[in-house]
Amino acid sequence: MTLKYPAVALDHIRTVLDTQGPAIDQATSILVDAITNGGIVQAFGTGHSRAVTLELAGRAGGLAAVGMMAVKDLVMFGDVRAEEILDPTYERQPGLATKIYDLASPDPADAFVIVSNSGINAAIVEMAELARANGHQIVAITSRAHNAAAATRDRSGHNLADLADVVIDNSAPAGDATIDLGDGVRIGAVSNLTGILIAQMLAEGISRQLQRRNGTVPVFVSANLPEGDAHNRALYTAYGARVRPIEP
Repeated sequence: MTLKYPAVALDHIRTVLDTQGPAIDQATSILVDAITNGGIVQAFGTGHSRAVTLELAGRAGGLAAVGMMAVKDLVMFGDVRAEEILDPTYERQPGLATKIYDLASPDPADAFVIVSNSGINAAIVEMAELARANGHQIVAITSRAHNAAAATRDRSGHNLADLADVVIDNSAPAGDATIDLGDGVRIGAVSNLTGILIAQMLAEGISRQLQRRNGTVPVFVSANLPEGDAHNRALYTAYGARVRPIEP
């Protein structure tokens, strides 16, 4: 059996590499400035887009100066019952982002990376509005095609791309699925694949610039290496509650 997904995936990766370099460079500069000025990167996404924020936060070979904000924080750090957040439409609720933002208490120097393929749900748009209102710069990783194909669900009338300082297009089509099997069945999502590529390009660009400016880069190592626990513990101690450990 010849599978189409590998070729489709490579096409979308090439599109990102061919078209998004300037936006990635601009985003890198924003995030480096935030870290240099004593801030961290606040990464936020809902649904499957959380996979991209996990690539930025709390991982081996990743920057320590990244905090991940998520809907699950309402249960882990707040007083919301777990059953409430299991509704897949929960991210559409007005007011959700404010609760998540307040639990994280971002520093004014922090910058945001907000990830959403559609960019239209209330939690995503409201988080961008909160970030902008509080003076944070915003990098969006989203699908321009989906933004254009679907109306926002937020009462403001905005989508994520409208509110960002820099928009990085993940090249995913509207609806994300890239392969048509016929009979209305589509498969082959690419937004996380290209989103993770973008996240790792940002991480490398930030690390190289920080190394040039400061000579050192605060990076986690694998907890499965002998030195990992002690190394990472020191970084978590240095950043305190601003960077929460990622759950196992």
